[in-house]
Amino acid sequence: MFSRKRALTAVLVVGLFACGVIAAIAGEGDTTWQILAKVDELLEKNPLAPGEKAQMIKIAEDDTITAYLIRMGPGAELGPHVHRTHDEIEYFIKGTALLFVNDAWVEIRPGNVHFNPMGKAHGVRNTGSEPLVALIVFTPAMRETDRYFLK
Repeated sequence: MFSRKRALTAVLVVGLFACGVIAAIAGEGDTTWQILAKVDELLEKNPLAPGEKAQMIKIAEDDTITAYLIRMGPGAELGPHVHRTHDEIEYFIKGTALLFVNDAWVEIRPGNVHFNPMGKAHGVRNTGSEPLVALIVFTPAMRETDRYFLK
């Protein structure tokens, strides 16, 4: 269940992104430091590897949440899937896409927020000519893969 504490934490993280600032991890697995960085700087410091169409950059993690900055190149798609044990909030920062939600593909743009409770199908397809960039927050922390694609 998405508790009030988790919701407030997620809203705070989304708010930091909306202002162009995010708390990032200082060192491998160290969440005791708060470092502020701009989204564009995080993307520049973490370029897509040759041949990759998408990436997830882990920016924060503790026992309650895992936060990623995601980038999907034009035409990239993550097909409809569910998370069995995680709630997810997506805040779209740049680009345009179609989001699979409530059994339909709907258009999304920068500034859109999507809450996806565990067990509900969702997916995303970059329909624009520039990378799609979003903040993704999972609760509880995403310690292992929890993605099951629909057939």
